[in-house]
Amino acid sequence: MKSAHTGQTHELIIVYPDSYWKNPDKKYPVLYFTDGYWDTPLLAGAYGNLVYDKMAPEFIMVGLSYPDGTDYGSARVRDYTYTSMLMVPGSGKGDQFLDFLEKEVAPLIESKYHGDKDNRTLAGASLGGLFTLGAAMKTPDFFTGYIALSPAVFWDGGAVFKLEEALAKQHPQLKARMFIAVGSLEPAQFRGSIEQFEKQLASHQYKDLQLQSYTIEGMGHGTSKAEGYMRGLKWVWQNR
Repeated sequence: MKSAHTGQTHELIIVYPDSYWKNPDKKYPVLYFTDGYWDTPLLAGAYGNLVYDKMAPEFIMVGLSYPDGTDYGSARVRDYTYTSMLMVPGSGKGDQFLDFLEKEVAPLIESKYHGDKDNRTLAGASLGGLFTLGAAMKTPDFFTGYIALSPAVFWDGGAVFKLEEALAKQHPQLKARMFIAVGSLEPAQFRGSIEQFEKQLASHQYKDLQLQSYTIEGMGHGTSKAEGYMRGLKWVWQNR
């Protein structure tokens, strides 16, 4: 779909729950996730196991992706960062991508595909995790769940820390469940900055925020995603 907000062409990978076609009037929770071209198979597998064990409800998955032939590396740097860096040309278009997600994608899913507007979760890893945390800071009332795996919070000198500080002053309530995880074998730049961000976030004691921080032992930047998404999805949706 061509976005009026980004000026780019995006693709959506939609995965339906098993009961979807039998319940035309039912509204389903929705998981929106970045890097759909990479992580859809991983999340689809996690979904089946979580639902089987009754650790999550049935939900619709919407992978945010790009057409074939897209330079994925450049596209994700452009769309998943909220501030630009001179040494990374094309970066810093996260606000436009967030508008695309909230003003174009979500309304489509909720009007045509039975998505529940009161039960939205956003998830992402690395730069996608940064985008996810930034969304919580910028539009804190839109999503009810956030899963940020190995978020690149050090981007642009830790610009997301400033976003969080501003949110704490203006919006002391954050009614959501948030899961942040990092692999124990990830580079120190990731582990240290994520720990610092978690401490800052927790220190502001947002009303109604349920925060879980988790270290995935023995795993690195890529290998931590499978367990991270499984635990994150369980955290945001179990017993809701």
